[in-house]
Amino acid sequence: MNRMQVEARLKQYLKSHFINFEIDIDNGDPRYTMIFQGYDSAPNKAIESCIWLYDDEMEVRTYYPQVAAEWCKDHSENIPMLMRLFNYINATVWLKSADGAGGTLYQPHHLYTPRIYMTEDDCFDITLTTVICYDFYEVAPLETEDYITAYCPELLAKLSPAIFGLLLDQIDFETAKQYIQINVLKNK
Repeated sequence: MNRMQVEARLKQYLKSHFINFEIDIDNGDPRYTMIFQGYDSAPNKAIESCIWLYDDEMEVRTYYPQVAAEWCKDHSENIPMLMRLFNYINATVWLKSADGAGGTLYQPHHLYTPRIYMTEDDCFDITLTTVICYDFYEVAPLETEDYITAYCPELLAKLSPAIFGLLLDQIDFETAKQYIQINVLKNK
């Protein structure tokens, strides 16, 4: 698939699933921006996502709304412990995708390896990022589209209590880690 084919398919998927999006150009590349509402555990009950379409691959960034970045800036003394938690998440949390239809569309499996981090541009955005090559998107289109619009936002929402509990000094590192083990990893 080339970038134009990917863009056409992605646009059709978003429209057919009634996902609101905006398209603009960022540094010469198309960027799709979406806001997903209804995540009670996330700041402002929302998760945002951007997809940059490059020549041979797309970059998918899923992140918390601006209020989360403000919390990071206001509680910057807790960022070292937050980075430790991100290291734990990156080492242990492997997103196992499922079709949301009880396995009738495709079997659950590990397709992607997202990474969570805080951006280094002094914006303090907590971001879950994955780079997906177009050849793989062509082989697993539905899984890729579900990953972008459901799994990544859901993962960030599930991680919210641990991340923001630690950042806002409501819990310590061990409690955040235990929360992830019980609620995200399911004691794995």
